[in-house]
Amino acid sequence: FALPLAALLMLPCASQERVKGTFTLPNSVLLFQTSVPGVPGEPLIAVSTTGAIVVQAKAGFWGQMGTVPALAPGTDRVAWSLGLHDASEPTRLRSVFGVYSLLDKTWTTYGDFCGGSIGSQVFSSDGSKIAFAAQSRLSSGHSDCIHSPLALRILDIATGKLTLLPYNGRIFESARLGWSPDGKYLVGQIGAWVDPFKQIVVIDVESGSSRIIAEGMNPSWSPKGDWIAYEDDKGLKCMLIHPDGTGAKAVLDLEKRFHGYRTFLQGAVWSPDGEKLLFNEQKGDSDGIDVTMLDLASGKVTTKCRNGPAVLGW
Repeated sequence: FALPLAALLMLPCASQERVKGTFTLPNSVLLFQTSVPGVPGEPLIAVSTTGAIVVQAKAGFWGQMGTVPALAPGTDRVAWSLGLHDASEPTRLRSVFGVYSLLDKTWTTYGDFCGGSIGSQVFSSDGSKIAFAAQSRLSSGHSDCIHSPLALRILDIATGKLTLLPYNGRIFESARLGWSPDGKYLVGQIGAWVDPFKQIVVIDVESGSSRIIAEGMNPSWSPKGDWIAYEDDKGLKCMLIHPDGTGAKAVLDLEKRFHGYRTFLQGAVWSPDGEKLLFNEQKGDSDGIDVTMLDLASGKVTTKCRNGPAVLGW
């Protein structure tokens, strides 16, 4: 549903965007996730300079936390993993993959997955497909999800067909996932947050072959295709690297900008034209997040929101 202006003004980043247009380019949309007065859970909020839409989980489901939902390049759809209780065994949890139409305000769900197993999502550049990792429910048995492997797969939205990628490795499903504009490669993270080594891996969609290009976290592919943005393994620097693993450079260093402790959260968000990056900066151990924008050509950093929700898509 559309968010009333009074409620919108209670959300710092969303209200700045709605009133001042400080984030978006023409005809673009920002995706946030935060609590909204009068709305259960933490819904997604799609915000443009002309209004805001609250994306609530489908009735009988809940939106799953801890991964990165996706906004389609055409700004007409949102992808979000949804949880539900198994009808045959209420204490057992299941997950489905949900796609919400911002135009029709309707949900379409796909698949049958182990509860909480669906990872971060990413749309193809033409908006026709979505990539994600998940564990399929092989049966209704208790041991089903213990033995089911976590696998990368691609959803064709038009047909509903789910295709497994022939990739034998395992990406960390909670980290950000990226897709090259030509549709040939995915980029993900190997290693969980607590692991001593975290790596950026590029995966060939057709063959499943892969190559490590850097150490770091939360990769995202530029809309132009020339750069992959990622965080260093401490979450203090934003790095850029070419997809072939060359040209690595730091474009933003929190240790040089602040004396207090800050870290990046949930990866960099590219502008639709590939000229700017948005960052979520978490301040110490608090829940407060500042959203900053880096202009790659000039190197100028601008704070767009203070103490607001994290921005997830643009």
